[in-house]
Amino acid sequence: MTTDNLISKLTSVFPQVNKPEGKALSFHRDDCFQCEYLRKDLKAVTGKELSPESIRVVHQEMSCLSAQGWRWVLPSYLKYCLSQPHEYWQLETEFLIYNLSPTEDHREETKERLSALTLEQVRYLIDFLKWCGEHEYWGEYCESEISSGREFLSSIFS
Repeated sequence: MTTDNLISKLTSVFPQVNKPEGKALSFHRDDCFQCEYLRKDLKAVTGKELSPESIRVVHQEMSCLSAQGWRWVLPSYLKYCLSQPHEYWQLETEFLIYNLSPTEDHREETKERLSALTLEQVRYLIDFLKWCGEHEYWGEYCESEISSGREFLSSIFS
């Protein structure tokens, strides 16, 4: 899977959607300070597309996003990851890889966060991880997480 192929498929597989409002954005609805801070940090963000600055806010808190939050974030987030020069300092791609390869203890929560995605979207994420695995930096640095993520995502619809 080439970068150009993934980018050209992105908009048809991941159409941009409106931002979920209020607590619908976050995974934990009540009594979670991390989710509350994420909602506050993204309160001023409107529309369907996220800016690089908003992606920077989200990248460390993806586990705080609801399934609808993931649907809103992924089109912009994936485009960002695919369009940026991939250097060791690019934490957004690294954190997405980690979020797509949960430990056994977090697999059910992650399945719930990904539950608003279609089969085609999950297959795209598998292709994204395959692309990461073929990348000279990510393929070496996150090799086990990429492999684990592909296995996990493949198991979602089986």
